[in-house]
Amino acid sequence: MKAAFQAYSKHGTRTAETPRAAALAFFDAFPSARKCNVIQGETDGHFFTVKYGRASAGMWPTSFKDVTKKTARELPEGPTP
Repeated sequence: MKAAFQAYSKHGTRTAETPRAAALAFFDAFPSARKCNVIQGETDGHFFTVKYGRASAGMWPTSFKDVTKKTARELPEGPTP
């Protein structure tokens, strides 16, 4: 399994290695969408899995809410720690 980010909304999903790439791929695939959410997880071929842990221990996945076409370019280019 490798780390990945998934952009999602009611329109569908797109998965990529970075949050910015996932959001840009989402808006390319669904141009009528106004916003999406992006979350960190792991991918193994077709499946995307999000692992939740204790937020107080820093085990919560990185996520970005209400990403628009304009703010998608402001997301991190590389993987977040």
